[in-house]
Amino acid sequence: MKSPSPSPPPNAQEILAEAQRRIAERDNESATESKPKSPQELEAQERQLRRANRVVFWLSKHWLQLFNGFMLVFTALTFLAPALMHAGHTESGAFIHRLYDPFCHQYSFRSWFLFGPQAAYPTDGTLAPAEMLETSKFLGSVEVGFKTALCQRCIAIYGAMALAGILYGLVRRRWALKPLPIWAYVAFGIVPMGLDGGIQWLTYIIHWLAPAVQLMPLETTPFMRTLTGGLFGALSAAVLYPHMQVFFDETYQTLAERYGWR
Repeated sequence: MKSPSPSPPPNAQEILAEAQRRIAERDNESATESKPKSPQELEAQERQLRRANRVVFWLSKHWLQLFNGFMLVFTALTFLAPALMHAGHTESGAFIHRLYDPFCHQYSFRSWFLFGPQAAYPTDGTLAPAEMLETSKFLGSVEVGFKTALCQRCIAIYGAMALAGILYGLVRRRWALKPLPIWAYVAFGIVPMGLDGGIQWLTYIIHWLAPAVQLMPLETTPFMRTLTGGLFGALSAAVLYPHMQVFFDETYQTLAERYGWR
């Protein structure tokens, strides 16, 4: 007895027809199950939408102040940590360090120190990977001072964004500032920082993986970290903030016309 021959696979037209049939069934079920909303439900829905739009409207007027305030607080807290530890509030200072841990490597040899004989303690480039990671846990002491919660480059990035944002807020109503061209951002913001940090890490990796090459790691300086980080932060704001200004201005105008808000 011969086994039944397999049925031929469906062609494209049959697949499309089946898909359309299932969509039609689903739409019919939705139309049957859905009920018209009562006037009370529609009014409640409108109130919720109005409240949500009121929040968006307020944000469209005050977004820059919020961004600048956040950047200022975020930068200031990194200096509060060593100040608290110097004052004897060790746990409070350590808590701030833990908060900033996801944002920065916190290597002590690339960070600022307050209340000590030196502002920085650079390395000679001989640290092993495990030793580098261990320095991130060192928060300071009475003898050497106390470490900021962010490294030198990160402080420069966020601090520059805060200062650039304040400057932008002072001049944006007088002049219509256009976003910084991407080529300028790449050339003067990304490339310098990428070279400064990239060459540094490349020499470290070669030194660790190929010690026979006898290439000592090239450790950059606090000045270069601050300079390149500051350029990156300031130019990031120069690219981002004008675009955000256009978006929030359009949002403000749309909601002002819809609700008559000012």
